[in-house]
Amino acid sequence: MSSVADLFQRVLALSEFDSDSREALTTLHGYFAADFPECSLALMLVRDQPPGRCRLAGLIGPDGREHVANVDPNGEHGALPSFEDGLAQDIVGKHVPHVVAVPHGMRDAPLAHVLSAPASVLAVPIANRGRITHWLVFGSTDGQRFDTVDLDRAALHVNLAVNLLIRPIVMRELTREAERQRLQIESLADIQRLLLPDNPKIAGLEYAMHWQPAETAAGDYYEMSNLTEFAPPDFVPNGNDVWGVIVGDVSGHGAAAAMEAAQLDAILRTYKGGDGPPPAAAVTYINRYFFSRRNRGRFLTLVAMVYRPDTRVLSYLSAGHPPFILRRGNQVQSLGEADQIPIGVLRDYEYRNNEIVLERGDTLVLYTDGFSEARDANETMFGAERLRELVANGPAGAKALLDSIVKAVQDHQGSLLGDDDQTLIVLSIAH
Repeated sequence: MSSVADLFQRVLALSEFDSDSREALTTLHGYFAADFPECSLALMLVRDQPPGRCRLAGLIGPDGREHVANVDPNGEHGALPSFEDGLAQDIVGKHVPHVVAVPHGMRDAPLAHVLSAPASVLAVPIANRGRITHWLVFGSTDGQRFDTVDLDRAALHVNLAVNLLIRPIVMRELTREAERQRLQIESLADIQRLLLPDNPKIAGLEYAMHWQPAETAAGDYYEMSNLTEFAPPDFVPNGNDVWGVIVGDVSGHGAAAAMEAAQLDAILRTYKGGDGPPPAAAVTYINRYFFSRRNRGRFLTLVAMVYRPDTRVLSYLSAGHPPFILRRGNQVQSLGEADQIPIGVLRDYEYRNNEIVLERGDTLVLYTDGFSEARDANETMFGAERLRELVANGPAGAKALLDSIVKAVQDHQGSLLGDDDQTLIVLSIAH
């Protein structure tokens, strides 16, 4: 077998490496033993070090025995031994591969002692993202051992070998970190699901809800509550309940948006009423406390409504949110089309209510833009008009209508998941 073919077989075998950084240095020593037999091998860290100073990250002796375990190659978890004597400066003071002849007077220096008192050293810099972070240092008791080494070839050979070993280590770390983050986000999503309403009993209202994050956690939020116990003094009981609904959408999606949605829920739960009629007073309160000491960098749209069954008046507002749809008989209309500004834009903004009288059999459809802006493979949006048509021609009953809309949108996007969080609530006035 030719020397080129033999070298490639060695490289091919090296590419099978799948272990940790400690094993990597031992593997490197064994790999280069064919080129530099009976030599020590040291990994020196120079990242974030002053010129001429280095830290010993790992050392394999001439016999292949591990003297310093390469368990912290980047010096992030402990204090690696530091050297800045004359030999250290000779080894890492340049920016190119080179050979250092170690005179007898220098072999008692701290670094020379650690490297088994070599007579000559081959130092090869390791490139990482456009800079030198480490040096691979071969030591030999033969003063002429590295005199015939092709330094250019050594630079390429060493960096290729190192990167073949680093790749699986980095991939394993990335996988481990991704798994850790996934578990954290899943925990956040579990908490977020606990904040969602648990099918409250509301006399006189038939409803169905769909909430689907685009990722594990969502920036969409909704709340539905039986508010009869908080009804105003002039409320006349008639067997049906007062109820309120909020559907919100934090800009963006994922974990950060989910945290903002959780913040919205926390603020809403501190609202005690007063300061005007709902839902405008509640939304004004949410907006005031949604601001923090620093610019959040996000805003929130929402639609909020409160219904009194005794007067059949629905009070509602839209804070920058897509309009909700009212179906009455065979007719549909859009209401509250972003008639007021989103949450988190102006702290002192005062929200105001709109009103409409509902009738028995009226159906309301509330949604986030993950539905209307769902895209197919050609980037064509589902569209608000198609959504209106589905509502107009859809089946009776809140659950049946919701299921028909969800199916149509999922068929359009070709997946159960869209590019954005998707929330849909269908409300039907039963009495």
